Amino acid sequence: MASINVEYLQLVTRHQPAIYGYIRSLAPGTDIEDILQETNLVLWEKSSSFEPGTNFKAFAFRIAHFKTLEALRSNRRRQWLVFDSDLLESIAEHQSDSPNLADGQQAALRHCLLHLTPEENQLIQARYSHRKTVRDIARETGRTEGSLQQLYFRLRNTLRTCIETRLARQGGAA
Repeated sequence: MASINVEYLQLVTRHQPAIYGYIRSLAPGTDIEDILQETNLVLWEKSSSFEPGTNFKAFAFRIAHFKTLEALRSNRRRQWLVFDSDLLESIAEHQSDSPNLADGQQAALRHCLLHLTPEENQLIQARYSHRKTVRDIARETGRTEGSLQQLYFRLRNTLRTCIETRLARQGGAA
């Protein structure tokens, strides 16, 4: 069994550049290293199902293909809600009282959050501080996912505009 694992490990190692290139050809502009790592994890888990002497490259590419599709689907779902990573980080850091944000940005975010309704603040906290999914929040609030997605889009734009306006008035940069 140990010799099969060593041989298998050698195959995985030898084919890393080809697997990397394959993933890159399928999904340019994505985090290829993460997809490659996920592919390698599956390759390791499936080491016992690989039959020595068969086409390892085809076996590895098939796994890489599925992991790449999975990553692309995941990115598409996230991009529906993601709009400005700096603002999301600001919200999360503000909610956890992190000192990493510039004082002006933190103050602007605090000011802007005060202008939201209590319900809007709860929704922001649930999504960004507690990292709940829109689906979970929809279940908890009795709303549809679509209506929440629209609401979050509107809230994010409101906060971004408010923060930018506040910083511009104060002469601070985001």
